[in-house]
Amino acid sequence: MGDIWHVGMAVPDLEEGMREVGGAFELSWRPIHERMTTVQDGAGRPYDIVCRFTFSTSSPFAIEMWQAIPGTPLATPDSGILHHIGYWVDDLPKEVERLDGNGFACFMSGPSLAIHSGPGGLMLEPCDVRRDRPFLRDLFPVGSPLRGTPDNAGAVAQE
Repeated sequence: MGDIWHVGMAVPDLEEGMREVGGAFELSWRPIHERMTTVQDGAGRPYDIVCRFTFSTSSPFAIEMWQAIPGTPLATPDSGILHHIGYWVDDLPKEVERLDGNGFACFMSGPSLAIHSGPGGLMLEPCDVRRDRPFLRDLFPVGSPLRGTPDNAGAVAQE
């Protein structure tokens, strides 16, 4: 397992969640992004979604926050807004196999994405350190060739 780099939160209203969580922890936020994608739940059912999300600018790890999408794997969990913990891995397929072997079944998957649910509802997102995330380059681990200055192209302008 690699370094924890983010904690994911699903909130009913993104801007309100940013204000509340940001105020509680004195966080600032990156621009909001919007992405159309298809994700699958653990049973393989597809969901075509438009996800609105952002990340905090803090370290040693970031908070990922998105507007919850009821009826999908990106809904607000029954236990509250905490959704998952994301961490860097060098070999995503190998880590997925390791998690499955340790009782963490696939909860949601998508292009270059795998979130697993384990004991007590703990959800983990192993993140491929070789997959570029241009607007999060400063959060890549030290020594990664992808670490650098964030590129916020594609962010959604806020009024």
